[in-house]
Amino acid sequence: MTGSSGATPREDGPSGLPPAQDAQELARLAALHDLGLLETAPEERFERIVALARLVFRVPVAAIALVDADRQWIKAASGLDAGVSVPLRYSPCHYTVQQPGALVLEDAARGTRGADTTVVRQGMRFYAGQPLRARTGERVGSLCIMDTVPRGFGADEQEVLAQLGQLVERELAATGELAAAGAAQRVLLPAGASEVPGYQLAGRCTPARRAGGSYFDWRAEDGRVQLEAADVLGAGTASAAVTSGLHALLRATGPGLAPRRSVERSAVWAPAAADGAFVTAFAATLDASSGTFVYVLAGYGAALVLGAGGGVRRLAGSGPALGLSPAYGSGWDVRTAALGPGETLLVLTDGFLDLSPDAQPAGGLDAVARRYPGGIGAHEAVDLATAWAVTEGHPIDLTVLALHRLPDPSPSTGPGSG
Repeated sequence: MTGSSGATPREDGPSGLPPAQDAQELARLAALHDLGLLETAPEERFERIVALARLVFRVPVAAIALVDADRQWIKAASGLDAGVSVPLRYSPCHYTVQQPGALVLEDAARGTRGADTTVVRQGMRFYAGQPLRARTGERVGSLCIMDTVPRGFGADEQEVLAQLGQLVERELAATGELAAAGAAQRVLLPAGASEVPGYQLAGRCTPARRAGGSYFDWRAEDGRVQLEAADVLGAGTASAAVTSGLHALLRATGPGLAPRRSVERSAVWAPAAADGAFVTAFAATLDASSGTFVYVLAGYGAALVLGAGGGVRRLAGSGPALGLSPAYGSGWDVRTAALGPGETLLVLTDGFLDLSPDAQPAGGLDAVARRYPGGIGAHEAVDLATAWAVTEGHPIDLTVLALHRLPDPSPSTGPGSG
Protein backbone atom coordinates (compact mmCIF):
# COMPACT_ATOMS: atom_id res chain seq x y z
CA MET A 1 0.00 0.00 0.00
CA THR A 2 1.40 3.41 -0.97
CA GLY A 3 0.49 7.06 -0.56
CA SER A 4 0.74 9.69 2.15
CA SER A 5 -0.34 8.36 5.48
CA GLY A 6 -0.45 11.39 7.83
CA ALA A 7 -1.90 10.97 11.30
CA THR A 8 -3.79 7.91 12.41
CA PRO A 9 -7.19 8.17 10.70
CA ARG A 10 -10.21 8.83 12.86
CA GLU A 11 -13.72 7.57 12.28
CA ASP A 12 -15.59 9.88 14.66
CA GLY A 13 -17.26 13.17 13.79
CA PRO A 14 -16.28 16.50 15.38
CA SER A 15 -17.89 15.62 18.70
CA GLY A 16 -15.37 14.28 21.19
CA LEU A 17 -12.27 15.33 19.23
CA PRO A 18 -9.52 17.44 20.80
CA PRO A 19 -10.38 21.17 20.51
CA ALA A 20 -7.94 21.90 17.67
CA GLN A 21 -9.18 18.98 15.56
CA ASP A 22 -12.78 19.79 16.42
CA ALA A 23 -12.37 23.38 15.14
CA GLN A 24 -10.61 22.12 12.02
CA GLU A 25 -13.40 19.66 11.27
CA LEU A 26 -16.09 22.28 11.83
CA ALA A 27 -14.31 24.61 9.40
CA ARG A 28 -14.09 21.77 6.86
CA LEU A 29 -17.80 21.02 7.17
CA ALA A 30 -18.65 24.72 6.88
CA ALA A 31 -16.64 24.94 3.65
CA LEU A 32 -18.41 21.84 2.30
CA HIS A 33 -21.88 23.13 3.08
CA ASP A 34 -21.07 26.57 1.67
CA LEU A 35 -20.64 24.90 -1.72
CA GLY A 36 -24.33 23.94 -1.70
CA LEU A 37 -23.63 20.77 -3.70
CA LEU A 38 -24.99 18.10 -1.35
CA GLU A 39 -28.26 16.53 -2.54
CA THR A 40 -28.02 18.26 -5.92
CA ALA A 41 -28.67 16.89 -9.39
CA PRO A 42 -25.87 15.58 -11.62
CA GLU A 43 -23.90 18.27 -13.45
CA GLU A 44 -22.14 17.79 -16.75
CA ARG A 45 -19.06 19.71 -15.55
CA PHE A 46 -18.34 17.01 -12.96
CA GLU A 47 -19.60 14.05 -14.99
CA ARG A 48 -17.12 14.93 -17.73
CA ILE A 49 -14.16 14.71 -15.33
CA VAL A 50 -15.07 11.34 -13.83
CA ALA A 51 -15.63 9.91 -17.32
CA LEU A 52 -12.15 11.16 -18.28
CA ALA A 53 -10.58 9.66 -15.14
CA ARG A 54 -12.17 6.29 -15.85
CA LEU A 55 -10.82 6.37 -19.41
CA VAL A 56 -7.32 7.56 -18.51
CA PHE A 57 -6.73 4.95 -15.80
CA ARG A 58 -8.72 2.16 -17.50
CA VAL A 59 -10.73 1.41 -14.38
CA PRO A 60 -14.37 0.35 -14.11
CA VAL A 61 -15.29 3.08 -11.58
CA ALA A 62 -14.46 6.74 -11.03
CA ALA A 63 -16.34 9.09 -8.71
CA ILE A 64 -16.40 12.45 -6.97
CA ALA A 65 -17.41 12.03 -3.33
CA LEU A 66 -18.19 14.89 -0.95
CA VAL A 67 -17.49 13.94 2.67
CA ASP A 68 -20.02 15.22 5.21
CA ALA A 69 -20.02 14.74 8.99
CA ASP A 70 -21.53 11.27 8.91
CA ARG A 71 -21.70 10.25 5.25
CA GLN A 72 -20.24 10.72 1.82
CA TRP A 73 -22.38 12.04 -1.03
CA ILE A 74 -21.57 10.75 -4.53
CA LYS A 75 -21.84 13.93 -6.61
CA ALA A 76 -20.67 12.37 -9.88
CA ALA A 77 -19.76 8.86 -10.95
CA SER A 78 -18.90 6.76 -13.96
CA GLY A 79 -19.51 3.05 -13.51
CA LEU A 80 -21.28 3.67 -10.18
CA ASP A 81 -24.59 5.18 -9.10
CA ALA A 82 -24.38 8.93 -8.46
CA GLY A 83 -26.66 10.88 -6.17
CA VAL A 84 -26.43 8.42 -3.28
CA SER A 85 -25.13 8.59 0.28
CA VAL A 86 -22.76 6.12 1.95
CA PRO A 87 -22.17 6.05 5.73
CA LEU A 88 -18.64 7.15 6.58
CA ARG A 89 -17.73 3.89 8.27
CA TYR A 90 -18.13 2.14 4.91
CA SER A 91 -16.26 4.79 2.88
CA PRO A 92 -12.52 4.97 2.13
CA CYS A 93 -12.99 8.58 0.95
CA HIS A 94 -13.34 9.87 4.51
CA TYR A 95 -9.79 8.65 5.09
CA THR A 96 -8.68 10.55 1.97
CA VAL A 97 -9.79 13.95 3.31
CA GLN A 98 -7.72 13.39 6.46
CA GLN A 99 -4.40 13.65 4.61
CA PRO A 100 -2.80 16.16 2.23
CA GLY A 101 -1.94 13.77 -0.60
CA ALA A 102 -3.47 10.86 -2.44
CA LEU A 103 -4.59 7.80 -0.53
CA VAL A 104 -3.73 4.64 -2.46
CA LEU A 105 -4.94 1.20 -1.43
CA GLU A 106 -3.31 -1.23 -3.84
CA ASP A 107 -5.35 -4.02 -2.24
CA ALA A 108 -8.32 -2.55 -0.40
CA ALA A 109 -9.20 -5.91 1.11
CA ARG A 110 -6.09 -5.71 3.26
CA GLY A 111 -5.57 -3.15 6.02
CA THR A 112 -7.93 -1.26 8.30
CA ARG A 113 -8.67 1.57 5.88
CA GLY A 114 -10.45 -0.49 3.28
CA ALA A 115 -11.32 -3.93 4.54
CA ASP A 116 -14.79 -3.05 5.84
CA THR A 117 -15.89 -0.60 3.15
CA THR A 118 -18.83 -0.78 0.77
CA VAL A 119 -16.52 -0.76 -2.26
CA VAL A 120 -14.80 -3.93 -1.05
CA ARG A 121 -18.16 -5.56 -0.42
CA GLN A 122 -19.09 -4.67 -4.00
CA GLY A 123 -16.01 -6.42 -5.35
CA MET A 124 -13.55 -3.52 -5.57
CA ARG A 125 -9.96 -4.32 -4.57
CA PHE A 126 -8.04 -1.22 -5.68
CA TYR A 127 -8.73 2.35 -4.55
CA ALA A 128 -6.94 5.64 -5.19
CA GLY A 129 -8.37 8.92 -3.91
CA GLN A 130 -7.15 12.48 -4.44
CA PRO A 131 -8.36 14.92 -1.76
CA LEU A 132 -10.37 17.86 -3.11
CA ARG A 133 -9.99 21.29 -1.53
CA ALA A 134 -12.46 24.13 -1.36
CA ARG A 135 -11.26 27.58 -2.34
CA THR A 136 -10.37 28.29 1.30
CA GLY A 137 -8.17 25.19 1.52
CA GLU A 138 -10.34 22.75 3.47
CA ARG A 139 -10.46 19.19 2.15
CA VAL A 140 -14.13 18.57 1.34
CA GLY A 141 -14.10 15.43 -0.79
CA SER A 142 -12.26 13.01 -3.01
CA LEU A 143 -11.79 12.24 -6.68
CA CYS A 144 -11.38 8.47 -6.58
CA ILE A 145 -10.85 5.58 -8.96
CA MET A 146 -11.46 1.89 -8.23
CA ASP A 147 -10.74 -1.46 -9.82
CA THR A 148 -11.88 -5.02 -9.23
CA VAL A 149 -8.31 -6.33 -8.99
CA PRO A 150 -5.31 -5.21 -6.91
CA ARG A 151 -2.88 -3.03 -8.86
CA GLY A 152 0.13 -0.78 -8.39
CA PHE A 153 -0.13 2.99 -8.66
CA GLY A 154 3.15 4.78 -9.19
CA ALA A 155 4.21 8.42 -8.81
CA ASP A 156 3.41 9.31 -12.44
CA GLU A 157 -0.12 7.98 -12.09
CA GLN A 158 -0.58 9.83 -8.80
CA GLU A 159 0.49 13.03 -10.55
CA VAL A 160 -2.15 12.54 -13.27
CA LEU A 161 -4.81 11.89 -10.62
CA ALA A 162 -3.72 15.09 -8.84
CA GLN A 163 -4.07 17.08 -12.07
CA LEU A 164 -7.57 15.73 -12.60
CA GLY A 165 -8.31 16.65 -9.00
CA GLN A 166 -7.26 20.21 -9.79
CA LEU A 167 -9.89 20.30 -12.54
CA VAL A 168 -12.53 19.33 -9.99
CA GLU A 169 -11.24 21.97 -7.57
CA ARG A 170 -11.60 24.65 -10.26
CA GLU A 171 -15.22 23.67 -10.66
CA LEU A 172 -15.71 23.73 -6.90
CA ALA A 173 -14.21 27.23 -6.80
CA ALA A 174 -16.54 28.33 -9.60
CA THR A 175 -19.61 27.01 -7.78
CA GLY A 176 -20.04 30.13 -5.67
CA GLU A 177 -19.68 32.33 -8.73
CA LEU A 178 -22.24 30.24 -10.56
CA ALA A 179 -24.70 30.50 -7.68
CA ALA A 180 -24.35 34.29 -7.59
CA ALA A 181 -24.59 34.52 -11.36
CA GLY A 182 -27.67 32.30 -11.31
CA ALA A 183 -29.33 34.61 -8.80
CA ALA A 184 -28.49 37.59 -11.02
CA GLN A 185 -29.97 35.80 -14.01
CA ARG A 186 -33.22 35.06 -12.18
CA VAL A 187 -33.62 38.74 -11.33
CA LEU A 188 -33.75 39.50 -15.05
CA LEU A 189 -36.78 37.31 -15.69
CA PRO A 190 -40.28 38.82 -15.63
CA ALA A 191 -41.73 38.88 -12.14
CA GLY A 192 -45.13 37.67 -13.32
CA ALA A 193 -47.49 37.37 -16.22
CA SER A 194 -48.14 40.54 -18.17
CA GLU A 195 -51.84 40.99 -18.89
CA VAL A 196 -52.35 41.70 -22.57
CA PRO A 197 -56.00 41.39 -23.63
CA GLY A 198 -56.35 38.85 -26.39
CA TYR A 199 -52.90 37.30 -25.88
CA GLN A 200 -51.02 34.76 -23.76
CA LEU A 201 -47.32 35.12 -22.83
CA ALA A 202 -44.99 32.43 -21.49
CA GLY A 203 -41.26 31.82 -21.28
CA ARG A 204 -38.70 29.58 -19.62
CA CYS A 205 -34.93 29.46 -19.10
CA THR A 206 -33.38 26.01 -18.66
CA PRO A 207 -29.67 26.45 -17.82
CA ALA A 208 -27.24 23.61 -18.44
CA ARG A 209 -25.34 24.77 -15.34
CA ARG A 210 -26.28 26.72 -12.25
CA ALA A 211 -26.06 29.99 -14.13
CA GLY A 212 -26.63 30.73 -17.73
CA GLY A 213 -26.25 33.67 -20.02
CA SER A 214 -29.76 33.60 -21.41
CA TYR A 215 -32.95 35.39 -20.46
CA PHE A 216 -36.34 36.52 -21.74
CA ASP A 217 -38.42 39.57 -20.92
CA TRP A 218 -41.68 41.24 -21.80
CA ARG A 219 -43.60 44.36 -20.89
CA ALA A 220 -46.82 45.95 -22.09
CA GLU A 221 -47.81 49.59 -22.36
CA ASP A 222 -50.43 51.53 -24.30
CA GLY A 223 -51.51 48.59 -26.44
CA ARG A 224 -47.98 47.58 -27.38
CA VAL A 225 -45.90 44.66 -26.14
CA GLN A 226 -42.10 44.58 -26.03
CA LEU A 227 -40.53 41.11 -26.25
CA GLU A 228 -36.90 40.11 -25.76
CA ALA A 229 -34.93 36.87 -25.67
CA ALA A 230 -31.13 36.66 -25.69
CA ASP A 231 -28.32 34.20 -25.12
CA VAL A 232 -24.68 35.05 -24.31
CA LEU A 233 -22.08 32.57 -25.52
CA GLY A 234 -18.39 32.39 -24.67
CA ALA A 235 -18.45 34.44 -21.45
CA GLY A 236 -18.01 31.66 -18.86
CA THR A 237 -19.18 32.53 -15.35
CA ALA A 238 -19.37 36.20 -16.41
CA SER A 239 -22.25 35.43 -18.75
CA ALA A 240 -24.90 36.60 -16.28
CA ALA A 241 -23.14 39.96 -15.94
CA VAL A 242 -23.06 40.33 -19.72
CA THR A 243 -26.72 39.38 -19.84
CA SER A 244 -27.59 42.01 -17.23
CA GLY A 245 -25.97 44.78 -19.28
CA LEU A 246 -27.63 43.56 -22.45
CA HIS A 247 -30.98 43.52 -20.68
CA ALA A 248 -30.56 47.15 -19.65
CA LEU A 249 -29.63 48.24 -23.16
CA LEU A 250 -32.53 46.43 -24.81
CA ARG A 251 -34.88 47.84 -22.19
CA ALA A 252 -33.85 51.29 -23.38
CA THR A 253 -36.05 50.67 -26.38
CA GLY A 254 -39.50 51.71 -25.21
CA PRO A 255 -42.68 50.09 -26.49
CA GLY A 256 -43.56 51.38 -29.89
CA LEU A 257 -39.99 52.08 -31.00
CA ALA A 258 -38.08 49.97 -33.50
CA PRO A 259 -35.52 47.82 -31.60
CA ARG A 260 -32.61 48.49 -33.96
CA ARG A 261 -31.00 51.29 -31.93
CA SER A 262 -30.66 49.24 -28.76
CA VAL A 263 -29.44 46.23 -30.73
CA GLU A 264 -26.77 48.36 -32.38
CA ARG A 265 -25.63 49.78 -29.01
CA SER A 266 -25.60 46.26 -27.57
CA ALA A 267 -23.47 45.05 -30.47
CA VAL A 268 -20.81 47.65 -29.67
CA TRP A 269 -20.95 46.96 -25.93
CA ALA A 270 -20.99 43.13 -25.95
CA PRO A 271 -17.36 42.44 -26.99
CA ALA A 272 -16.09 45.05 -24.52
CA ALA A 273 -18.04 43.46 -21.65
CA ALA A 274 -16.37 40.04 -21.95
CA ASP A 275 -13.60 38.99 -24.29
CA GLY A 276 -14.76 36.37 -26.74
CA ALA A 277 -18.45 36.80 -25.92
CA PHE A 278 -21.09 37.11 -28.55
CA VAL A 279 -24.83 37.30 -28.22
CA THR A 280 -27.81 36.04 -30.15
CA ALA A 281 -30.86 38.19 -29.53
CA PHE A 282 -34.49 38.66 -30.51
CA ALA A 283 -36.27 41.96 -29.83
CA ALA A 284 -39.73 42.85 -31.03
CA THR A 285 -42.54 45.34 -30.55
CA LEU A 286 -46.09 44.11 -31.10
CA ASP A 287 -49.16 46.20 -31.90
CA ALA A 288 -51.72 44.24 -29.89
CA SER A 289 -54.72 45.55 -31.82
CA SER A 290 -53.51 44.35 -35.22
CA GLY A 291 -51.12 41.51 -34.32
CA THR A 292 -48.38 43.14 -36.41
CA PHE A 293 -44.89 43.28 -34.93
CA VAL A 294 -41.50 44.67 -35.90
CA TYR A 295 -38.47 42.68 -34.84
CA VAL A 296 -34.74 42.17 -35.01
CA LEU A 297 -33.33 38.61 -34.92
CA ALA A 298 -29.56 38.89 -34.48
CA GLY A 299 -27.48 35.78 -34.93
CA TYR A 300 -28.07 32.07 -34.72
CA GLY A 301 -31.52 31.61 -33.23
CA ALA A 302 -34.99 30.82 -34.46
CA ALA A 303 -38.29 32.67 -34.43
CA LEU A 304 -41.26 30.63 -35.63
CA VAL A 305 -44.94 31.32 -36.14
CA LEU A 306 -47.09 28.26 -35.45
CA GLY A 307 -50.29 28.28 -37.44
CA ALA A 308 -53.72 28.03 -35.86
CA GLY A 309 -54.45 24.78 -37.68
CA GLY A 310 -50.94 23.47 -38.29
CA GLY A 311 -48.03 24.68 -40.35
CA VAL A 312 -44.93 26.60 -39.27
CA ARG A 313 -43.42 29.79 -40.70
CA ARG A 314 -39.81 30.55 -39.85
CA LEU A 315 -39.06 34.27 -39.62
CA ALA A 316 -36.08 35.65 -41.50
CA GLY A 317 -33.00 36.75 -39.60
CA SER A 318 -31.89 40.36 -39.39
CA GLY A 319 -28.10 40.13 -39.23
CA PRO A 320 -25.12 38.68 -37.33
CA ALA A 321 -24.82 37.93 -33.64
CA LEU A 322 -23.87 40.85 -31.42
CA GLY A 323 -20.17 41.14 -30.65
CA LEU A 324 -18.89 39.37 -33.76
CA SER A 325 -16.18 40.86 -35.93
CA PRO A 326 -17.39 43.52 -38.39
CA ALA A 327 -16.31 41.06 -41.08
CA TYR A 328 -19.59 39.27 -40.39
CA GLY A 329 -21.57 42.46 -40.94
CA SER A 330 -22.56 45.39 -38.75
CA GLY A 331 -26.15 46.19 -39.70
CA TRP A 332 -29.45 44.70 -38.60
CA ASP A 333 -32.62 44.85 -40.62
CA VAL A 334 -35.84 45.62 -38.78
CA ARG A 335 -38.42 43.24 -40.22
CA THR A 336 -42.19 43.08 -40.00
CA ALA A 337 -44.42 40.05 -39.40
CA ALA A 338 -47.88 39.40 -38.02
CA LEU A 339 -49.76 37.01 -35.76
CA GLY A 340 -53.23 36.02 -36.85
CA PRO A 341 -55.91 34.78 -34.45
CA GLY A 342 -54.91 31.42 -32.99
CA GLU A 343 -51.25 31.75 -34.07
CA THR A 344 -48.22 31.55 -31.75
CA LEU A 345 -44.86 33.26 -32.00
CA LEU A 346 -42.18 30.90 -30.63
CA VAL A 347 -38.62 32.16 -30.08
CA LEU A 348 -35.89 29.55 -29.52
CA THR A 349 -32.32 30.41 -28.53
CA ASP A 350 -29.40 28.74 -30.25
CA GLY A 351 -29.24 25.94 -27.67
CA PHE A 352 -32.18 24.36 -29.45
CA LEU A 353 -30.41 24.66 -32.80
CA ASP A 354 -27.29 22.96 -31.43
CA LEU A 355 -29.54 19.96 -30.91
CA SER A 356 -31.14 20.34 -34.32
CA PRO A 357 -29.75 22.84 -36.86
CA ASP A 358 -32.97 22.56 -38.85
CA ALA A 359 -35.10 23.55 -35.83
CA GLN A 360 -36.54 20.05 -35.59
CA PRO A 361 -38.89 21.04 -32.74
CA ALA A 362 -40.83 22.94 -35.37
CA GLY A 363 -41.71 19.72 -37.15
CA GLY A 364 -42.99 18.13 -33.99
CA LEU A 365 -44.90 21.24 -33.00
CA ASP A 366 -46.48 21.36 -36.45
CA ALA A 367 -47.90 17.88 -35.92
CA VAL A 368 -49.07 18.75 -32.41
CA ALA A 369 -50.62 22.01 -33.57
CA ARG A 370 -53.10 20.12 -35.69
CA ARG A 371 -54.52 18.60 -32.50
CA TYR A 372 -55.07 21.97 -30.82
CA PRO A 373 -58.24 23.70 -32.03
CA GLY A 374 -57.48 27.41 -32.11
CA GLY A 375 -53.71 26.88 -32.05
CA ILE A 376 -51.09 25.98 -29.44
CA GLY A 377 -51.26 28.19 -26.35
CA ALA A 378 -48.16 29.98 -25.12
CA HIS A 379 -47.68 27.73 -22.08
CA GLU A 380 -48.21 24.55 -24.11
CA ALA A 381 -45.67 25.69 -26.73
CA VAL A 382 -43.05 26.44 -24.07
CA ASP A 383 -43.66 23.09 -22.34
CA LEU A 384 -43.46 21.09 -25.57
CA ALA A 385 -40.29 22.78 -26.85
CA THR A 386 -38.51 22.50 -23.50
CA ALA A 387 -39.52 18.86 -23.00
CA TRP A 388 -38.18 17.98 -26.45
CA ALA A 389 -34.81 19.64 -25.74
CA VAL A 390 -34.40 18.15 -22.26
CA THR A 391 -35.18 14.70 -23.66
CA GLU A 392 -32.47 15.23 -26.28
CA GLY A 393 -29.95 16.12 -23.53
CA HIS A 394 -29.34 19.85 -23.99
CA PRO A 395 -25.61 20.70 -23.76
CA ILE A 396 -26.00 24.44 -23.16
CA ASP A 397 -28.57 26.93 -21.91
CA LEU A 398 -32.02 26.94 -23.44
CA THR A 399 -34.47 29.82 -23.48
CA VAL A 400 -37.88 29.75 -25.10
CA LEU A 401 -40.38 32.61 -25.36
CA ALA A 402 -43.93 32.27 -26.68
CA LEU A 403 -46.68 34.76 -27.52
CA HIS A 404 -50.09 33.33 -28.47
CA ARG A 405 -52.86 35.37 -30.00
CA LEU A 406 -56.21 34.05 -28.83
CA PRO A 407 -58.75 33.04 -31.48
CA ASP A 408 -61.49 35.53 -32.26
CA PRO A 409 -64.66 34.86 -30.23
CA SER A 410 -67.23 32.76 -32.06
CA PRO A 411 -70.31 34.73 -33.23
CA SER A 412 -73.27 34.38 -30.89
CA THR A 413 -75.77 31.81 -31.98
CA GLY A 414 -78.34 32.57 -29.26
CA PRO A 415 -81.69 34.29 -29.59
CA GLY A 416 -81.57 37.57 -31.37
CA SER A 417 -78.49 36.74 -33.43
CA GLY A 418 -78.58 37.52 -37.19
